[in-house]
Order: sequence, then structure tokens, then C-alpha cells
Amino acid sequence: MSILNKTKDPQNYTIDGVKFFEEHLKNIRRDSKEDIHPITTSEISVFMILHLYVDEMGQIRSFTKDPSISDRKQLCISNLSSEHDLSYETVKKAFDKLIEKNYIAEVYTSKGLHYEIVNYALYNQQINNSFSDKSSSYFRIPHALFQERVFGLLIKQRYHKGPILLLELCQYFTRQVGTNRRKVLNVDEVKDVRTMSYLKTTLNTTAKRVRNFLSIIQNIFLFKPINTKVKNPSEDRQVRKRTFVQVCIEKFTFALNGACFKSNDDLEERTSFARAKKEMEARIKNAKIPAKWREMQDIYKSVSRMAKISTHLRVVNQHDKMINYTVSKVADTLEHLHNNGELNSIKNLGAFVNKCFSNSFEEFKGFLSEGDRIEIMTAYHRTNGVYPPFLVSKTS
Repeated sequence: MSILNKTKDPQNYTIDGVKFFEEHLKNIRRDSKEDIHPITTSEISVFMILHLYVDEMGQIRSFTKDPSISDRKQLCISNLSSEHDLSYETVKKAFDKLIEKNYIAEVYTSKGLHYEIVNYALYNQQINNSFSDKSSSYFRIPHALFQERVFGLLIKQRYHKGPILLLELCQYFTRQVGTNRRKVLNVDEVKDVRTMSYLKTTLNTTAKRVRNFLSIIQNIFLFKPINTKVKNPSEDRQVRKRTFVQVCIEKFTFALNGACFKSNDDLEERTSFARAKKEMEARIKNAKIPAKWREMQDIYKSVSRMAKISTHLRVVNQHDKMINYTVSKVADTLEHLHNNGELNSIKNLGAFVNKCFSNSFEEFKGFLSEGDRIEIMTAYHRTNGVYPPFLVSKTS
């Protein structure tokens, strides 16, 4: 069962990061145990990084979020290497292997090439889908982990199991604030204990290298020793292996940096946006509409605008109907134009979609009763001190 399906009550906090599916983690664990050509540190690292650039349908149309990069260079491997302090050769080799091992796929359309994370769309559509026999679980990788640029060090120092441990730690904290400690008031309380023995086994390395690994990730995952044992050198010089006092760490407490959490104060708006964004992307993908990355960014802004408005319609329980109506109308319009070969005549797709959303919302307002309008306007005025501009007549 999905961690988001276990209860309807919203949690106080969530992880500020990108979605990663547990099925993909299972595949990585399996491929890491292969005797011949196991999945490597660089391959797992690049696969994790690619989740920064994926949409709700698993599509990757750009390897950078830098608006100054031209359309022609958005899918250049050099973007990934420069933004994440990795060598071009490392990223290119890992990327090719991920295609070969069916973690990512090449997709060709009339507007060129883009990539997809295999099965991402399938797993994403299964979330909260009552019509599916399956449900997909996912967790979030904190954005801060990518900003720290730890992957280059893990690759250079050959921590083959390091990225897997990072994924498992992300999974642990997502579950904690999603189910086990969803009503926690202070994120500093979300912590647990791990033994040195566990870390040595998980990383398949020595205690010294465990401590070095923990120093690499310490700005995100903080491990503090709590049980130590002092080993003195043997008094018998003939059997003595060392002449110094050794301090051995047996246990650690560990926690996630508080900056990696975000409050769910605006949960309603973000939930509406995520659902509408997913539906819009699904319609565009299924209709095979060749939208570019920058065009999709503009479309997301329009969807976000509708999501913000929808939160104010909750007082009359019209928020879901409004989102469904506007997204369907806009998607139907795009699909009709695409099927009739008229979409290419639109110079600015983002502006066109924004206008379509405005028109469809104007149509939806016609379905609101006078009582609904008064209730929405009263609630909005009570909170903001003015009447909602999206309902106020332009001629008033």
C-alpha cells in the first residue's frame, strides 16, 4: 500500500524533494547483486540525479533548469556533469548503461528526442488510483542532497553501496513523517539508532570507511556516536598489533537535516496542483502532443494558477469539479488542434494554454449558483479583506 494511502489525515511535515519509486529501488538492489556487470555507483547516482528533471509522466525533456540554455543544448550530457560536479565521461558511460539496462528509454517525436524513466508513469498513475489492482509506494529524495553534490565523492572513493544506503535513508524519513510520526511538531524529534555493524554490512566496507562516508553526507544525514568502546594496546609486546589507544564506535543516532523538511500548511493547494499537473501531463503524453520543455513549464504555471483558485472553492465543495473541468477542456482543445494539424500554427503554446484555462474557468463559473458565489466571496473577503478578483465582474 502506498504510504500516502494509509490514512486520510494530512501529516504536519513532508520531505522537500523529488519522488522516487520503491519499485525502482528494488530493481537497483537486485542489479547490485549481479555477478556480471552489477549496477555501479555512477549509474545509481546518475539515475537519482535524473529525477530532478522528470515530469509526472516520467519524461525528461531537459538536463538543466537553466533558462539561458538553448533548446538545442538542453539534452546535452554536459549539463548534468557541470551542474553536479561529475566528469563528462562518467555521466555519459553511466547514462548509456542505464539505457542498456532499461532504466531509461529514448523516445522520438515529431519535435525530436526526449527520454523517459521506464515505468515512472505507470507507478505514478497507480498512486491513489482506486481503479488499479496495484498501488505504488514512493519516497522523496531531499533537494538538499543534490545541492551538496556528494555523488562525485562517492564515485571517486568507490562506495558501491553508498547510493543505495542514501535511498534507504530517504525512504526511512519519508515513511516516518508520512505514517509513523505524521503529527510530529518538531522535526528534530524524527531520529533513530543504527549500529556500526549494520553500516559496515550495508556499505560492505570497514569501520574507517564508514566514518568517512558519514562525513561526506553529514550536512544532510547527521550520524552522532552514542556508544563507544576504548581498546587499549595489549600489554604483551610479542602479540601487540598496535601501540595506540583505539576508540571504537558501536552505535549512532541519526537524523535528517531540518532544512530538508517542509510544513504542510499549503497542502490543499499543492495537492490540487499535483493532481491537475499529473492529469494534464497524462493527456499531453497520451495524445502524443510534442510539447517542448519550456512550453511545459508555462503550462505548469497555468495549472498552478487554477490550483490556487480551486482552494477558494472548497467552501462550496466545487474545487475538484473546477480542476477536472478546466483541465479536461484545455486538454481536449490541445488534442483537437493536434489531431487536425493546427497546433504548429500556434506561436506561443504557453500563452495559448493560459488563455484556454481562463476561458474554461469563465465557463465553469456559469455552473456556480448565486448562493455558491456569495459563500465563496464572503469566505475570501473574511481572509483577505477584499473580494476575489476571479469572481468579481470585470464591469463592476
